Order: sequence, then structure tokens, then C-alpha cells
Amino acid sequence: MGPRGAAAAAASLAAGVGLLLPAAALPPCDVTKSGDDICDDFCSYRCSFYNHTAGERPGPRNITLYRLTPANVTGIRNKNTGDPNGDVGYWLGKKNTSLMCAQEPSAFGCFGTDQMIYGRFTVEVDGEWGSYTECNPLQLGGDDPLLKPAWKDSRRFVCGTSCLLPTEDGCHSFDPSPYKNGSSGGWGPECRCDGTSRELRAVARVAPEFLREPDGQGIVPASWGAQCEAGYRALPRGWCLHGRAYEEVKGWSLESALSLACDACRVNPNCTGWTTWDDRTVKLFQGRMWPFPGRCRSAGAELGPWNKQKSWFGVGKLGGHWFTTPVGGECPKGKPLGHAGCTWREVASVYKNATCVDGRVDRSVEAWGAACFRRCPSPLNRTSDCYMDCYRDVIMGNAATNITRIPSDRILRPWIRAFSEEHPRRGGCPVITPRACDGDQCDPLVPSGPWLDESTFVV
Repeated sequence: MGPRGAAAAAASLAAGVGLLLPAAALPPCDVTKSGDDICDDFCSYRCSFYNHTAGERPGPRNITLYRLTPANVTGIRNKNTGDPNGDVGYWLGKKNTSLMCAQEPSAFGCFGTDQMIYGRFTVEVDGEWGSYTECNPLQLGGDDPLLKPAWKDSRRFVCGTSCLLPTEDGCHSFDPSPYKNGSSGGWGPECRCDGTSRELRAVARVAPEFLREPDGQGIVPASWGAQCEAGYRALPRGWCLHGRAYEEVKGWSLESALSLACDACRVNPNCTGWTTWDDRTVKLFQGRMWPFPGRCRSAGAELGPWNKQKSWFGVGKLGGHWFTTPVGGECPKGKPLGHAGCTWREVASVYKNATCVDGRVDRSVEAWGAACFRRCPSPLNRTSDCYMDCYRDVIMGNAATNITRIPSDRILRPWIRAFSEEHPRRGGCPVITPRACDGDQCDPLVPSGPWLDESTFVV
């Protein structure tokens, strides 16, 4: 038996009979294979998901993870987390949910948004990265627990592939198409390991495609501007769309005209696309459209709550990684990494008030876009439509409003400093004790304690 076979056999035995994991690292998964073959290799312990050509190597190491979480949900058992870039990108994607959640508290993404905290966790991992799984609270009660649950159980997070909406009968997502092993919804290859359940043991790491920094490789040309990056599909050169025009917008350049057009289409749920013949004037359509030959620029708009950037999900393009730490892979208390096949253990944790941490970023964004915010009737009313429009333009850039995209480090530096420092004058935020957490998924390193009033930390 060769070294790959020996490592696979040893890993399988470790999972079943409590042996230590083999010292030999598994090779990287060959992602050029078919989805079924990729997942067969991963599930059979013949490979792990790391980028060997980029110099990555598996092996034990300590990593620092962050999580934005409700005040009474602590720890990382069956939770998704991120590095600084990934977690800030996640938070920016939730920046505009306050109004939606006030209107529909049970809507997706509205779990526990009233009082939030951040956790920073030092975690020892084996470096044998797994297939990414989504972790969300179990949805229960009501006539339709899937789409309109009566409540969500913060004590029981469920992880799995396509597990945005877990119920007692399993994992579900918004995509009704049948699941296929090795498919990717922007997470890299997703695998269900029916025989070994490795995806529910391995620490997963993924660089979400929708959070990557702008690189001009999207489905629309980079010259169209950030407002058109998501939710629109460009027609091939030489083809134009025609339909019932309901609005016309004008800009002074191609990018400004298309930024105005995509923003206008975004706020109209009936907008189906647009066409420009002169790169300055854009006609917006609703209803059915027809393609025909011509010299123009045209795009069709994808409809739905996740499209046309109606949601801010993916708007904060800072790159970074998301992680999953499944409870099935956690090392027992006092046991070393690798015991009985365990893949991770929490070493340390600290918690900070989210209002304080996020406020550091808000101030940096407000300073960068000061001219825009000053034009608002209440410049620093952080829940007004005008404020949110300026905020979005700053983090994306907008040729139509003459705002240059804020550099990523202007967002990340104050956020990281809020964790590394405690004194407000140095940009830090005080350490807090979370609310009492209930259930066996709570942080084992944090005793329950009183909740400190978040108004103390408003900045």
C-alpha cells in the first residue's frame, strides 16, 4: 500500500476506533476532476482542499476566527466564522437589513439582529481543510417552518451542504434544483459524504466568490461599474434588448450612465433590463423583452430578492475566507488534536460589543464620503435612506455620484484595531461578557454573566 493509501486507511481507522490521525498529510484534492470524483476522493480521506500551487501546506496550526453573533449565542460549535476580511464582508452584507427585519422578523438573515456581539477565537486546526457547509439555527413551528417558521432555536445550529434553511426534516436552501455532489454555489466544491460524514468533521475554509475584490472577471465588463456587477447579465456583442421602456436615465460617461441605470433598475422590482445606444442615455424596460441585432450595450436583470443587489449580500468585496467548525470534529476537553480523529479545538476567546466595533468602521466610511453624507438632511442618522445610499456608494464606488471606492485597508484597520485595543482613545473596544448561553453548543471557555448595556459603547 502506497503512502496515500496508508494515510487514507489510517484516517478512516482514526475516525472509527479512536486512534490519532496519521502524521502524513493528505495531498490536495484535484479540482479538475468531475464533481463526483472530487467528493469521492475527499470523502474517502484521499485528499484535502488546499492550494498546493500557491504554497499552502496542511498541518496543525493556530488560526484566529471572528464571528458576528446574537448576544446569547457564543462559541464556534456548528458555526460559520471568518477571517477579518471575510467577517467584515459578511457584516457589510447585513448593513441594510434593519428595515427589512423590522417589517418581517422571521425573514432570512434576521435571526437575533437586535443585540449583536463579536467573538474572536484562537483555534487549533489540523489544516486538512474540508468541504464548506452552511450552519444556521434550526427553524421550528408554524404552518410552514421552512419559509415562515414560528421561531428559530439558537441552541441548535445545524451544518450541512445547502443548509441555509434547516428544519427537523433536514437541510434546505432557496434553490429547488436537486443537489449534486461537487457542485458549487460560490463556495467551491460541496460534498456530502454519506459513508464517512467527513464534511461534518473537517474544518472547512472557503473564499466566497461574491466577496472577492473587484477584478474585472465578472459576467459584465468591468467598465460598467460596481453597481452592475451583480444581478445583471450582459448580452453578447452585436445583440440588443428591446421592450416597454418605463424610464430613461442620462449620464456624462459610460460608467456614470450604467451606474445610474443599474441603481434605478435595482430599486424597481419590475425592471427586467436596459439598453444604451450612445453610452450616455439608457432605457430601462419592464415586462417581456426581445433581442435583435444592433450596435449597443444591453443587459438583462435577474429577478428575485438576491439579485440586482437589492440585498447588500456580497456588496462589501474585501476578499477573505469563511470557515466552518463542525461539532463532530471538535476535540474532547483535555484531548490533543487528532484524538479519535478530531480536527479542531478552541484555545481562547474574547468578546466585544458589535455596536462599538462596527462604529469604528462607520466613522472611517463617513470620513471618506463626507461630501455625500453632508448632503443628507440628517447627515449622521445611520438608519436613513440617504445615509445608507452614501454608505453603499462609498464601499462600492459610484461614478454617478463621483465617489471613489474606499480602500479596503480604511475599512479593515479600524475594525481590527477595535479588537487589538481596549481603550476607546486608541480605537479599541472594551471586552464584554456575553449573555447567558443555553445548550451544548455554547463556548466552553466563557462562563455566563450579565449583559452590559450596549448603549455604553456607542461611538
